[in-house]
Amino acid sequence: MSNFKRDSTLRKLERGGALDRLDLREVDLSNAAMEGASFRRAELDGARFEQSQLKGANFKGATLREAYLAGADLRDANLDNADLEGANLERADLTGANLTRANLEGAALGGAKLCGARLKYAELQTANLAGADLTGAVLMHADLGAAYLGGAVGRDADLHNADLAGANFEEADFCGARFDDANLSGVRAFRAKLSNAHLGKANLSGADLSEADLSDADLRHADLTGATLRGADLTGARIAGLIGTGAPVDDVRVQWLDTSPSGDGSGRVSNGKIPSLLANGGALATPGANTRYFGRGDVLKDATLSFGAGATVEIDSVFENCTIALGQGAELVIAESGVLADCTISGDGNITVHGKFFERESPGIVGPKRLIVSSGAALVSAVQQTEGTAFVFEPGCSLRMKILKTKPNKTNGRAS
Repeated sequence: MSNFKRDSTLRKLERGGALDRLDLREVDLSNAAMEGASFRRAELDGARFEQSQLKGANFKGATLREAYLAGADLRDANLDNADLEGANLERADLTGANLTRANLEGAALGGAKLCGARLKYAELQTANLAGADLTGAVLMHADLGAAYLGGAVGRDADLHNADLAGANFEEADFCGARFDDANLSGVRAFRAKLSNAHLGKANLSGADLSEADLSDADLRHADLTGATLRGADLTGARIAGLIGTGAPVDDVRVQWLDTSPSGDGSGRVSNGKIPSLLANGGALATPGANTRYFGRGDVLKDATLSFGAGATVEIDSVFENCTIALGQGAELVIAESGVLADCTISGDGNITVHGKFFERESPGIVGPKRLIVSSGAALVSAVQQTEGTAFVFEPGCSLRMKILKTKPNKTNGRAS
């Protein structure tokens, strides 16, 4: 392209003008200072932005197919719904950038910085993210089918409901990342670091997890059918409801597993039953006679439920106008997707709230031995405590509650 197109484009920017909707295909704007520039819905196919300063630039709805943005500074840039199919973004800095619904199919993102970037519903099929930094990035519902993430770092990234079928994670670091309900079928995760990762209800069928670190990972209700676990470390993994590999598992590194539905370590297993649990799911990993699980999507209305001493109950569904009685030592867990609206809970049990609880009438909770409200959970209720009730409220929970003390019985002087 001629220097005139480059020069005239930069002069327009210097005068404070926008480049929205312009046809700038194959323009060379390499090494240019264009912070905050607006390219909304511009045609930039094949354009060159190598090493350009584009912090805070607006590319919303722009087409950048096969564009060259290697080493560009795109921090906090807006690439919402941009078309970057086949674009080269190697070593680009996209920290905090908005790539919601962006098309990055086949894009080259090797070594790119995507810390805290928003990639919800982004299309990343067959993209190359080798060594990319995705720490804290949000990729909920993103499509990373057959993408390459070898050596990538995605600690604490959110890939909830993402499609990663056939992706390659070899030696990647996704410790603490969220893969709940994600499709990870056929992934290659050789020596991947997935400790403390959230893989609840994830589809890991046919996955190669050889020598992967899955210690303390949440694998509750995950599907490991046909998966390879050779040399994997699963010490402390939570496996309630797990669908096993379906084949003998005898070469994993694991000191103990947690089979409790609530994943609180109370179902610790450290004996010869571990291979069977990983292969077949096993009785300890699935709801038994004294264990109830109410799955996501279910709705229960106007019910009266009673769970005996020592029972374990997990609610991942919606309860409306229900009354629940807990026997001594019973464990009731309201999972992240669980909602108890206009309900009451009574009895000498332990209650853990990861989802939402709203009382029907005060007090909505009566006499619990222990009440835990985790980060992100919501509780709207008066709580009638007993003398020994223990409360745990994690930072980030939402509370609107009143704690009521037990009142002495005027007839016999005992607490009532």
